[in-house]
Amino acid sequence: MERSRSRSANAGFAAVASAAALWAVSATYARTLIDRGAAPIEISAARAWIAFIVLGVVVLWRRRFGARPKEPRPAIPVIIGFGLAIAGANYFYYSAIERLPVAVAIVIQYTAPALVVLWLAAVEQKRPSRRVVWALAAAVAGVALLSDLPLVLSSGDFSLSAGGIAFALGSAVSFASYIVLGERMALAYRPEGTLMRGFGVAGALWLVVLATRGRPDTLLDSSLLPGVILLGFIATVIPFMLFIWGLQRIRASRAAIVSTLEPLSAAFLAYVWLHQSLDGWQLAGAVFVIAAVAVVQTEQAETVPTPAPLE
Repeated sequence: MERSRSRSANAGFAAVASAAALWAVSATYARTLIDRGAAPIEISAARAWIAFIVLGVVVLWRRRFGARPKEPRPAIPVIIGFGLAIAGANYFYYSAIERLPVAVAIVIQYTAPALVVLWLAAVEQKRPSRRVVWALAAAVAGVALLSDLPLVLSSGDFSLSAGGIAFALGSAVSFASYIVLGERMALAYRPEGTLMRGFGVAGALWLVVLATRGRPDTLLDSSLLPGVILLGFIATVIPFMLFIWGLQRIRASRAAIVSTLEPLSAAFLAYVWLHQSLDGWQLAGAVFVIAAVAVVQTEQAETVPTPAPLE
């Protein structure tokens, strides 16, 4: 039993780590679309709509050809909050990097793991272990170093926008909410069912928002649309599914810390694809993040309720 639980936890860590790496690819690819003229808000909307359609098809297929136990009444506030968190994480981050140095925006966004741990301790009375606290500190420090924050701060060649900081904090809160609410929903639904509901809420919100903006130029541009569709499927559906699947097998606090592999993966991609060099600060940050993930992975996993296959 203990060996089976350990294998399940290891699989969960691998899934969350893979999701983080794919999110880094997603961010890099989205940046290329934005540089070609795509509107970030339309990219976010299209990702939500595509994910909702794809996951809806999966859910319907499972219901038609699989067992159909009676579902519990879904917690509407949790579903709505989860969907708003999905929409907010992208929108607030894109808005933050328009107003702040990217390094500052990333560091603020990745205070999300600390927010998750604080929420679990203060609200759900789940005190973190010492290992989790030390891993959290190492992960946040590692993200700051990977983002070259010391170099940015020492240069003095920037100004911090109050609006930019507010958007970055909104991104951190949204990301933390996504993890906490995602863990709660993942105990009741399969990953595709959890995300279908979340992206359904996010998609409805974006539909209202875009209806007030007028013509969706990005989605009507034949040179951009294929890339947006690719982003919605490969860089959205797959990593989000992996993250929720992993979240079912490890605690939210651990998943949040493992998610800091995203900026590490982004730095590695920039090194390999864009031939950007990695300075000493960034290499030290990479060591910090890897050490943090190793610490939480080797910690004895706590029992996580087996999610009910309700879809």
